[in-house]
Amino acid sequence: MENIFDNAKTIQEKRTILKQLSEPLKALVKMGQIERINDGLKAIYAQSGHEVLKTMKQWNKEGKRIRKGEHALCLWGQPKQHTPTENDEENQEQDALNFFPICYVFSNLQVYEKN
Repeated sequence: MENIFDNAKTIQEKRTILKQLSEPLKALVKMGQIERINDGLKAIYAQSGHEVLKTMKQWNKEGKRIRKGEHALCLWGQPKQHTPTENDEENQEQDALNFFPICYVFSNLQVYEKN
């Protein structure tokens, strides 16, 4: 099953795809239809059968392994603490999402039981 991040080669490309997916979800958060953008992203992934999303470490803890060649799905990670620098004044116009790391997850469709 193809994943929308399969052809993205760089973190910047993945971030761009994630921003595009997230943009219409902002309105749903504002209207109270979803609590967080990640909830909307999970619903989008679920439409393709990706119902259970976990990090590689979480799957490994459960005795599951990621199938060779699978590409991670992306969610927004917890924002990191930002330490101001001299360059911050020059970059004030920077998109606020750039401060959110990407969290790489795999779905129930991408794992197998370890023997």
